[in-house]
Amino acid sequence: MDPWLRHPWLLRIGALALSALAVLTLSIRSPQTVAGAEAIVGDALWRLGASAQPERRLVVVDIDEASLQEFGAWPWPRSISARLTDKLVAAGSLVQGYDITFSETRDGDDALRAAWASSNPVVAQLFSLDPVVAPAAGQVDGALASPGCPSFAPTAYGQYGTAAGLLAARPAVGHINARVESDGVIRKVPALVCSGGRAYASLALTMLWRTAQADARSAGKADVPPAPDWEWHSSKDQGALFGWFAPDAWLTSRSLPGLVVPLDAQGNLRVPYHLSRKAFVSVPAADVLKDKVDVGLLKGAVVLVGATAFGAGDTVATPHGSVASGLEVHVQSFIGLLDHRVPYTPRAWPAVQGLCMLAVTGLLLVAGLRRRGVPAKRLPLMGLALAVISVGGAGLALLDGGLWLPWLTVALFAVLASLTLATVEHALARAQRERLTAHLGAYLPGPVAQRLMLSDPSGSLQVDQREISVLVADIRNFSAFAANRPPAETAALLHSFCCIAVDVVEQHGGVVENVVGDSVLAVWNADPYCEDHPARALAAARELVRATRTLFDSSRPITEHGPVQPLALGVGLEAGTAIVGSFGPERRRAHAALGEPVSVANRIQQMTADLSIPILLGPQMAALLPGQGLEPQGEYLLEGLSKHYPLYAPAGWDELVSVDPKWVESVVASPERAADNAEWTRWSNLTMSGPTVAGAKPAARPGQLRDA
Repeated sequence: MDPWLRHPWLLRIGALALSALAVLTLSIRSPQTVAGAEAIVGDALWRLGASAQPERRLVVVDIDEASLQEFGAWPWPRSISARLTDKLVAAGSLVQGYDITFSETRDGDDALRAAWASSNPVVAQLFSLDPVVAPAAGQVDGALASPGCPSFAPTAYGQYGTAAGLLAARPAVGHINARVESDGVIRKVPALVCSGGRAYASLALTMLWRTAQADARSAGKADVPPAPDWEWHSSKDQGALFGWFAPDAWLTSRSLPGLVVPLDAQGNLRVPYHLSRKAFVSVPAADVLKDKVDVGLLKGAVVLVGATAFGAGDTVATPHGSVASGLEVHVQSFIGLLDHRVPYTPRAWPAVQGLCMLAVTGLLLVAGLRRRGVPAKRLPLMGLALAVISVGGAGLALLDGGLWLPWLTVALFAVLASLTLATVEHALARAQRERLTAHLGAYLPGPVAQRLMLSDPSGSLQVDQREISVLVADIRNFSAFAANRPPAETAALLHSFCCIAVDVVEQHGGVVENVVGDSVLAVWNADPYCEDHPARALAAARELVRATRTLFDSSRPITEHGPVQPLALGVGLEAGTAIVGSFGPERRRAHAALGEPVSVANRIQQMTADLSIPILLGPQMAALLPGQGLEPQGEYLLEGLSKHYPLYAPAGWDELVSVDPKWVESVVASPERAADNAEWTRWSNLTMSGPTVAGAKPAARPGQLRDA
């Protein structure tokens, strides 16, 4: 037997380990592929769970196509921008943010600077993170109060800053850089960018900080920090045992106590796309300039001015659509910061993924070892269900828990492990089925075993009526032999006899139907069809007697008390109509051939000892063998049957008789032993006087002989 059949657990564990190795190899060698697949599903989750409830805390002032038609192509004169700022101040807006860079000095800067001086806006600057591209337009401003730069912040190689004349108004400045992923979608924004050894916050972070300062001023507080006071932190700096469920990095601000802005290991803020585009409260810039906007909509709100018109050239891709304004990225980021719903991945998530994979392993093993059902079919479905559960759990964590949990590794392992384990279980089941089939064919007739493998278990009666020939062979004196010989020798003799009987019967087209102790029952024409079954059965009987002569040599069974009666084979043959099939409850079936020919063959076999003839045939078998030279042996009332049956012996049966001279000599030399074994004196007479004359009447037994 193969080792993996003896130790199936090794095969199962090996398959699961191979699946885990394949998944981990993919995660390590191709992380972008894994992250890309997770991002695509994450985009679908954002779209599915996006809220359409209007968001009134932030109002978008949109430089749309209608505004460009009204006031001309972009960029507008600075005087128009100054008017827009004044209108927003007059409407009572809390904070003004501009998703617009003002890098160049232009006419009207004085008016714009004066407007900014009374509004303290937040304006945009753009850094170049590509060392090949190093622009130097305008001046960089808005550095954090904390000196230096965090290690995770990307480095700027150039900038589109703010014109020096406009910076005199002391606006707050935030960068509008974004991470464009390989598919062109913006999902992350670098929270801080390092330029000239100082850190600069994003537009959304700067707007949030400016909103906190506006609230502080309205509350009469005088200790307003002159620059954004964001402070950075990293799990690595806190020690190996700190913050396993914290993000890799995060920001805090003394101006915003209780707020933690989670970041990934590269310092990126994942944009929380919780809002549908329908939730944005947007007004055209032209309507603001022409006083067509409800002032109550702008009063006390944070206003973000940006362009959605294609002419402005600010078009990006987001999870909500392949064509969107860059304004959407900053709106979603700002609302997420307000609500403390910025998704992040816990630092300990890789370890949690490992625990999830172990849990998946346990569930699959339990499912595979269940006896009900077919594991090879059940396991892939369970693996798919576990993968769906992992995706669903990640979706709930993202939309409701503010966690971005990479799920593909666990889901892929669940599917791959279920398939490999199902393959293993199928291979094991097939190997076990093949072994069971082999055993089934050994304990049942071969055709019956094949038929059972092709049908479902049943508790009904399943029989067929057939014309069959029956052979019953039994070892004479086996009980005496077994009582005087070691059990191992007795078992070896039975084994040899059974092997010889099966070979002989099958070589002549029959099927061994049953083996009980030292008796063998074989049938012909039950299954498969056999046209000349009587002749085949008789030929098998002759060969079986010859083949067992050496086996039954009684020169060995001599004990200290004297010789044991010699072993010999008696064979009874009969033909006729019988039923062949299975019966019994579904949990314990039996297969047998039942009918008169079987009963008669059994009784005839018993008569072979009384008549000292190794092979006897019943009347129906004899009728089917004309011209075989059968010798009539008289009519007998067989034990347990109600009528007399004529018996026949095959021609030349005397040549089949095997006599043990040693046993005969011992009987002749011990008359008292011969008297105790009167039934066996006929063997002595046969040896001393030669074969019985054909047709001679056998010795009568009371109640058995008729018309002797």
